[in-house]
Amino acid sequence: MIKLICIKSGEFMTYLPKVYGTCMGASFALNLIDTIYNIEIKKDKPKKIVVYKQLLHNKTVMEDLSKKNIEIIEDLEKLDKNSIVILRTHGESKKTYEFLEKNNIEYYDATCKKVADIHKIISEKYNQNYDIIIIGNKNDDNTLHSEVEGSNGWCDEKAIIISHESEIKNIIFKNKKALIICQSTFNTAKAVEIAELLKKEYVNIDFEFVNSICNIQSIIQREAVNLAKNCDYMIVLGGKNSSNTKELYNKCSSECQSYHCQNLKEVLPIIKKLSISSKIGITGGASTPKYEIEDCKNLIDFYQYYIKEKQIFEKEIENYNLKNIDKENNIIYDAIKKFNAINNGGKFLRAMLISLGYKMFGGNDEEYIPLAISYETFQTSILIHDDIIDEATIRRGKETIPTTYLNEFKNKKKSIANSLGICIGDLGFYFANQIIIENLKNNENVIDIFDYYNKIVINTIKGEILDVKLPYETKYENKEQIKESNVMDIYRLKTAWYTIIGPFCLGAILAGKKEKIDDFYEVLKNIGIAFQIKDDIIGIFGNELEIGKSTNSDIIENKQTILYSYVYENCPEYYQKLDKIYGNKKITAQEIEDVKEIFIKSKALDYSNNIMNTLFENSKQKIKEMKLKGEYEKIILGFIEYLKIREK
Repeated sequence: MIKLICIKSGEFMTYLPKVYGTCMGASFALNLIDTIYNIEIKKDKPKKIVVYKQLLHNKTVMEDLSKKNIEIIEDLEKLDKNSIVILRTHGESKKTYEFLEKNNIEYYDATCKKVADIHKIISEKYNQNYDIIIIGNKNDDNTLHSEVEGSNGWCDEKAIIISHESEIKNIIFKNKKALIICQSTFNTAKAVEIAELLKKEYVNIDFEFVNSICNIQSIIQREAVNLAKNCDYMIVLGGKNSSNTKELYNKCSSECQSYHCQNLKEVLPIIKKLSISSKIGITGGASTPKYEIEDCKNLIDFYQYYIKEKQIFEKEIENYNLKNIDKENNIIYDAIKKFNAINNGGKFLRAMLISLGYKMFGGNDEEYIPLAISYETFQTSILIHDDIIDEATIRRGKETIPTTYLNEFKNKKKSIANSLGICIGDLGFYFANQIIIENLKNNENVIDIFDYYNKIVINTIKGEILDVKLPYETKYENKEQIKESNVMDIYRLKTAWYTIIGPFCLGAILAGKKEKIDDFYEVLKNIGIAFQIKDDIIGIFGNELEIGKSTNSDIIENKQTILYSYVYENCPEYYQKLDKIYGNKKITAQEIEDVKEIFIKSKALDYSNNIMNTLFENSKQKIKEMKLKGEYEKIILGFIEYLKIREK
C-alpha cells in the first residue's frame, strides 16, 4: 500500500495592482480594429485589413493581429489601394493622411486622443511661428520613438527633439517664441526638469510649456510601485520598444527584483527559477491588454499548483518504485528495475489533472494520490509500447527499455529486446491496477473508477491502432487515407482521452461526481486535441535535449499529423518532395531541415498553429462560461496558457 506523504510546500502568491491594463488610447485602437475585422469577415468579399506600422508596442497584440491575417506594412507606396488601412495609436505625420486621402484609400485612425491633441497643438503653434521642442524618447538605435516621429511630422519635421538634459546646450532658435511639448509617455518629473533648464538656459526665448504626459501612465506606475514595495518580484509585461513599459519597469526595479517580459513565453522560464514561496506582482505597460496580465497571473497560479502537486507525486512514485522489487529471480528483478527507471522523470501533468478533478469536485483528502500514481504507471506502460512501435531510442531523457536490452545483448537480438519491452509494458498495466486495488478497494466509487479507467484504455488503444495502421496505409497502400479527419480521430481517441479527458474525469469520479463529467467532455477534448497539435509541432521543430526524445522520429515513422495531412490535401507541389522523405529510416540532417522548410513554406505550420490556438481559445471561453470556483477556474485557464507556450 502507498504511504501517503504530505510534502509541505510554499505557494506562489501572485498579486495585481489596483490599476492595470491598456490606457484609453490603446483600448480604443483594439476595439476599433476588432469592429472593422468583425464587419469585414461577414462580407462575401472582405477587404484586406492592414496596419500601418505597429499598432501598439506589444508583442502579443501584434501576434494576435497576425492570427487574423491582419498584415503590418511599413511602406504605403507598396499598398494595395483596395485595402483598409489602420493608423497606429502612436500617431502619424501630416504627410501620411495627405497620401491616403490623395489616393482615395479607406483608412481608420487609431491614434490616441491624447496624441492627436499633441499634433493639433504642434500644428497650431508651428503655424504661429513658434519653434517646436518635443521632449521625447529615442530608441536604442538612436532613432525617434514612434510617437515623437509622428508628432514631428506636424511641423514639417523641424522640431528640436530632446530626450536628455545634456541635449539642451547649443540649440539654435529661429524665432523668439518656442513651444515645449512632451511625448505622452515620457517621465513627468524628467520632462518638467528639462523644461525648467531650457527656460534658464535661454532667457530671451518666450517659452510655452504644455505638459502633455498621459495621466493614466502616472496612475499605472504609482499603483505598480505600491505593489512592488510589498513583493519579492515584479513581472512587467510589454514590448521591449515600449517607452512607457520601460519606464514602468525601471520604477518597479527600484523597489524589488523585476523582470521585463514581452509575453508569457518569456515569463515561464523566470517563474521556473523563482522560489515557490515568493510574492510576485504582475503589471503591464499602457499597451498591454488587461487579459494578458490576467493570463499571466493564471499561468503562475497554475504553475504554483502544478509544482506543489508534482513534488508530492515525484516522492510517492520514487517510494513506490523502491518497494516494487521482486528479488526471487534475477531476470525478473532486472526487468522491474528497468521499468522503475523509466517510471521516474515524467512531467506528471496527468497526475496533476487527477488532483484537480478530485479537488474541484469536493475531494478534501489525499486519496487521489494513489490514483494519480497508478495513472502515471499506466502512462509509463503505454510509452514503453510506443517506443517499441516507434523504434525510439530515447524516452524521458533516458535510453528506452528495448534499447537498453539491445546494448546489453552480445548478439544484438532486436526481436528479443522488443519482446522483453512488450512484457515489461504489459506488467506495468497490472502494476497500475494493483495500486488501485491496494489503496482504493474500500472506496465506494472504486467500480466506477475501474469502469472509466477501462474506457480510457480502450479508447487509447483504438487511437494507437489508427496511429500504427494509417502511416503504413498512406505510405504503401492507400493515399486517400491521408485526411485531416483521420488525424483528428487519432488526436481524439489517443491523446485527448488518455492525456486530458481521462485523468480529470477519474479525479471527479473519485470525488463522487460521476454525473458532472459529461459537462466537461467537449472542452477537455478540445484541450487534448490542441495539446497533440502542439506536441506534433514540437516533435518537428523542438530541441531534442529539451523534449527528451528524437526529433526525427515522427518523420521516420511516417507519423500522420495535421502538418502532414495539410500538405497532402492542399499543396501537391510540396507533397511530392515530402513523400520521398517521410518514412525514410535513414533520414539525413539536411532532409530534416527540408521537412521543416516544407511545413513553413506550404503554410502547414501556420494552419496547425491556427487550429491549435482556436481550440485553446474556445476552451478558455467555455471554461469562463461554466463559472467554476475562482481558484479552480484560474488553475485550468493557467494550464491552457502553459500548454500553449510549453516547449517540451
